[in-house]
Amino acid sequence: MISEPKEHAVPIQIVTLGSMIVKMPLPMGMIADINKIYDENVSEMKPLNDGLAGKIKNEHKISDHLTDELKGVFKKAFQFYMTQIQKADQYDVEPDRAWVNEMKAHEYNPFHYHTGVKSEIGLSSVLVLKRPDTYGEEITRKDSPHNGHLEFLGNDSSPIAVNQFRVDAKVGDFFIFPYTTLHGVYPFWGTDQARRTLSYNCDLIRKKPK
Repeated sequence: MISEPKEHAVPIQIVTLGSMIVKMPLPMGMIADINKIYDENVSEMKPLNDGLAGKIKNEHKISDHLTDELKGVFKKAFQFYMTQIQKADQYDVEPDRAWVNEMKAHEYNPFHYHTGVKSEIGLSSVLVLKRPDTYGEEITRKDSPHNGHLEFLGNDSSPIAVNQFRVDAKVGDFFIFPYTTLHGVYPFWGTDQARRTLSYNCDLIRKKPK
């Protein structure tokens, strides 16, 4: 095939409408620090089962135990998200509550969205801290695994739209997305190991005009 000369190349612009999910890796040292904080302080952490959607026995508030340095990393990540969607000049980010889901075999997190304390507009997140060596045998369609996978749903039902994103999230993967984004985690089995994640909510406060 003969390509066209550059001066005759057709400029292409791709525009994607809707909410954005940002995925970034966080340092393994940070993951180790958070796991250590959880393991050493979980007995003192407030259970949050009554206020969360998860069908998970161990859900605990960890934000009161995170260091200022760790909180600062999360805040910078939320600010980065706002920069990517070109809204950083319109909203202040105010990280609020963080909690850990210690998910065991047969537990799951149904599809749900998040709400804020100071604002109905905000960002949530998922950080993978631990995951089992196996999520167990897939019942059907081994080419399309679901066990233990994190999934996000979009609100565009067009047959040519990308309306779901399912991922086998690895330790250190950090996902940021709007409060209104539906997301959930499928159950798994065949192991005594836990799938541990941290979620952090961040309210967005509209800046006052100067």
